Amino acid sequence: MKKIVSLVLFLALVVAIVLYAAGAFEGEQVAPAVLDAPPGLAAPARTAAAVRESVPVEEYAVGTVTARTTVQVAAQVQARVKKIHADAGQRVTAGRPLIELDDRDLQARRAEAGEGLAQARAARERSVQAKARAEAVKVQAQKRFDRVRNLLAAQAATPEELEAAEAGYLEAEAAVAEADAAIAAVDAQIQQAKQVVTQAEVALGYAKIEVPIDGVVSLKSVEEGDLAWPGKTLYEIMDPTDLRLEAQVREGLIARVEDGTEFEIRLPALGKTVTGMVSEVCPVADPRSRTFRVRMEFDPPEGVHAGMYGRLRVQLEPREVVSVPAAAIRRTGQLESVIVKASDGRWERRIVTTGRRLEGDRVEVLSGLDGGETVGLRESVR
Repeated sequence: MKKIVSLVLFLALVVAIVLYAAGAFEGEQVAPAVLDAPPGLAAPARTAAAVRESVPVEEYAVGTVTARTTVQVAAQVQARVKKIHADAGQRVTAGRPLIELDDRDLQARRAEAGEGLAQARAARERSVQAKARAEAVKVQAQKRFDRVRNLLAAQAATPEELEAAEAGYLEAEAAVAEADAAIAAVDAQIQQAKQVVTQAEVALGYAKIEVPIDGVVSLKSVEEGDLAWPGKTLYEIMDPTDLRLEAQVREGLIARVEDGTEFEIRLPALGKTVTGMVSEVCPVADPRSRTFRVRMEFDPPEGVHAGMYGRLRVQLEPREVVSVPAAAIRRTGQLESVIVKASDGRWERRIVTTGRRLEGDRVEVLSGLDGGETVGLRESVR
């Protein structure tokens, strides 16, 4: 009995749901109505026109201020650094001591070279004495040869005696020639020893390194006790009064940059602008950045230093843009918009994209306006 009652209640519930879905329990329906269009935004107190105008186009090439004269100081011999006379940032004067190297090994080489020269000179003296003895023997041999020859003519000597006298003379003459050759060889040794002495003296002079130019120490990479060798940079010294800008100009602009052309250089750190002249254009582009290195000469203003950031301004052909006063731009988060008067007289909000600021406190509009529209201005510009 209970199962029958439950089944009847379940069927009744299903029927009720179906009837409700079919709208059997709804009253009289109301037909949909059309609402009036919104009245639009309130009219602004101040208005201006979005205009199309021709503006100059400029592009900047980034660069770095560098010193025209920068000298790298390195040792010309291998030795330990015994003493240094300047630190980074210090002003130095040309000709003053900069680095002293340990010269004990160089002194020993100089002494050894001097000893070799002395030995060569002593050997020459011995050769000269040997030649003098050989010449004395030759004179005696000549006299004996002449005497025997005369005796042979008077039939007082034999041909064998003359032959022996002649042989003695020739032998003495050969000894003199040999002594001359020994002197010449020793002279060559003396010249070579002199060159060794000169090289040792020059190397000894390299133990004291002097300041090459008047300037400022821009880099110091040496301490007392370090080992110095040829090719290792110990100091860099620059002339801080002779500066230039090295800019990287993209390949699309390089045709506008020629030697002798003047351009504007901006130094953002100082808030200053100076005029520079192109002095050098590298004819080969960097294959990685596709830029050319351009060097600009300029008169450095007070406060500029090597290594500072600079920008080279390159003027391009003017182009036509749409612009509005800066007071027309409204910003909400990342969105920019303007209030525009529509053709039916209502005011509406329109999303725009702005570009760079122009002269006269105007802003370039990249999208959203075509020019000729009337836009509302804000009461104050933040």
